[in-house]
Amino acid sequence: MFVSTYEGAIDTKGRVSVPAPFRSALGGGSRIFLWPALDGSKCLEGGGEALMRVYHQTISRLPLLSRERKILTTAIVSRSADLKMDDPGRIKIPENMLKSVGITDKLIFVGALESFQIWSPEAYEAHELEMAEAATDPNVVNAMAGPYNAAMAAGGVPGLTIFGEGE
Repeated sequence: MFVSTYEGAIDTKGRVSVPAPFRSALGGGSRIFLWPALDGSKCLEGGGEALMRVYHQTISRLPLLSRERKILTTAIVSRSADLKMDDPGRIKIPENMLKSVGITDKLIFVGALESFQIWSPEAYEAHELEMAEAATDPNVVNAMAGPYNAAMAAGGVPGLTIFGEGE
């Protein structure tokens, strides 16, 4: 699971170190996939082979000639960079991808549970402020109640212990 935020910098050879917790979340895999955010945010979205397998399974279940399948295949698969992480945990993000989201030398890795995002510090600061303000809307918080209750009714999340339970 990808959580938290980490600052990084692009070195003189154009590489960036993937944060150690993110490398761990990749489960030992050395492949990272990056693509421009689907929602038009000025960030790159990414994940490992496990996430791409889920996307493959999901997209391949759509009708072969459907508009939605073509859109998602183009947006995620065709626009992805398939990057190999070196032994020290660095990747080289294609220059055109960095330029498309305004990243020059510094960047922010942002955990998003099963995936992660890469932002320029300035764009992420604006995004974070917007999300903090939006999070004060009671409808946003209440939107989590249904899925949370359903997960708990189904036995919870394997390996998750709720504070106070079983103590």
